[in-house]
Amino acid sequence: MTQIIACSTHEGIVLATDSRATSFDGAGEMKHFSLKKLLRLSSHSAMLSAGAGIGVEMSLAFQNFLQRQGAEVIDDIVTMALSFFTDQYGKWLEQRGMRHPFSPPTADEAGEASVPLNEVYLILAGYSLRDRDRPYALRLFSSEGERILIKPVSTSQIIVVPRSLSVERRLEALREAESPLDPLLSLCKSFLKKRSAEEEEVGPPFYFATITPVGYKEVVEEEVKG
Repeated sequence: MTQIIACSTHEGIVLATDSRATSFDGAGEMKHFSLKKLLRLSSHSAMLSAGAGIGVEMSLAFQNFLQRQGAEVIDDIVTMALSFFTDQYGKWLEQRGMRHPFSPPTADEAGEASVPLNEVYLILAGYSLRDRDRPYALRLFSSEGERILIKPVSTSQIIVVPRSLSVERRLEALREAESPLDPLLSLCKSFLKKRSAEEEEVGPPFYFATITPVGYKEVVEEEVKG
């Protein structure tokens, strides 16, 4: 599964992801390809996705929706997110022959064990132009542990999916030391390279970005100090 990282500090937000995606041909053979899973949503916000491929489709659809709505502020974006993701996820389930999240279970379904789906993880990140006391926002939405729902998940200011406690501790140490963003970017870079060497499902190119009062900025891999 794609590796995504988001960390909010006093100075800004750091985002990182690999781009490895997997598909299967007609013979059932696994194929890998690259897919960008970091999207700019507005001048001061962005989105990461991991898990099932529907996550990227939902991210692109949400990006287009926000453009049509003219939404720029992370506060408004977060407010719109849950209902949008729920609707998109429900349509995806219907296409797969499963019932909509708001449909009551049939008599047969009521007696069946839940069928696990590939999990979806969506991270919204942004700088608030309204809340000067808590300007940086990180929000995680996921279907983890659910059959038919996307739900908001309570998190800290560090989100690593799949989780790595060692990286989370190192990021927290940098946060507590009020580190500038470059060391956090360097840590994300080294971690993604390590994961790529260990796991076939994680691979380059890697994408990095920062969100600060100046706005959203993608960081070319070669520019990240390692």
